[in-house]
Amino acid sequence: MGMLAIKNKTLDFKQFYLTYKDKVFKYAFLHFKDEEMAADLVQEVFSKLWNKWDTLDEEGNMRAYLYTASRNLVFDELRKVKVRLDYSTTDANKNNEIDNSNEESIAYKDLENLYKQAIGKLPKARLEVFLLSKEAFLNNQEIADQLGISVNTVRDQLVKANKSVRQYLIAHMKDSIALLIFLRIF
Repeated sequence: MGMLAIKNKTLDFKQFYLTYKDKVFKYAFLHFKDEEMAADLVQEVFSKLWNKWDTLDEEGNMRAYLYTASRNLVFDELRKVKVRLDYSTTDANKNNEIDNSNEESIAYKDLENLYKQAIGKLPKARLEVFLLSKEAFLNNQEIADQLGISVNTVRDQLVKANKSVRQYLIAHMKDSIALLIFLRIF
């Protein structure tokens, strides 16, 4: 790779970083309620993105990767928090360690599938607003401009989408801990 190509890659990445770092931070902070954890997640997400930067060709592809990486890292961290909580509340006299990573993996996939089902139940217009907000990290004004609707309509659609997804998850969840995690997300 020539010096000019490296410089362009760096400038493109810097611009992308400056555009989306605050949105990723906000997304992480909503889940963790901890600035340090949110800042760590931003650093980890953009490090992963930098490593794949050459293979991502379109901005939409980059934003999709950014959303997916952010979401997965948030879920991974929430799982770790749950494991730490479970460990700290277990009886100190127990010396047997149980490997429940398969159970956690299955539970995580079940939760992710349930979340996808909940999103899939949204009406088309509401789904579009929801995905632009949650996956493309657009703010309400940007969504309104892109779709040619008012900011109030965007807010209304997001409130209704979040409520619908939350109700679907509550109605279909079996594990109360997972329910608490998902309610904290929304």
